[in-house]
Amino acid sequence: MLNGFESSLDARLREAEEAEEELLKLQPLAEEAPRLRLEKAKEQKRQERERAKQTAMQVVTQSVRTASEKQTRVPSLLETAGSAVQALYAAVKEIDRLRQEAAESMAIVDRIDYEIEVEEGEQHEISLDRDPRGLAYALAARHGDVRVKDLLEEMDPAFGYLKDCDLTQPLYRDVAKFVLDHAVSSPSVELMPVAES
Repeated sequence: MLNGFESSLDARLREAEEAEEELLKLQPLAEEAPRLRLEKAKEQKRQERERAKQTAMQVVTQSVRTASEKQTRVPSLLETAGSAVQALYAAVKEIDRLRQEAAESMAIVDRIDYEIEVEEGEQHEISLDRDPRGLAYALAARHGDVRVKDLLEEMDPAFGYLKDCDLTQPLYRDVAKFVLDHAVSSPSVELMPVAES
């Protein structure tokens, strides 16, 4: 009976020793597991970064190429826009010159009207045996720049430098303001109300 126990014990001892040998062989490998996990995580992160970098570089390459292609249109677009702004400037400048000319001529008309009123008023005052000296001052209040402006307004009540222009777009308003600021001699000119589309 002892013999059976010994052989069972021997068998178990052999198994245990084999397991121990196996453990001794696997222990260095098992000890490597944390380092290998860390290396694997680093490699995965490196690959993710590389993929993200490649994707971003594709976007960079495409965007740079497309931007360069679109930039080739800029010189002709700028020339077209510049020509349009120059034409607008020239038109507004000419309109302003004509309005100034009209104002100067209207001032002559107003001055002549004033002189006629003074002469007729003085004759009337003298015929009534009154002193006509204050008459010129009284009549002067009804003449001058304000009357000239009013007379021009009566002749063209709907005038505006930007009459019938669609100024709903901010860029259009900016261009219009730029041109008016540079072309119109009167600093009080403002953008007209937005025309109906």
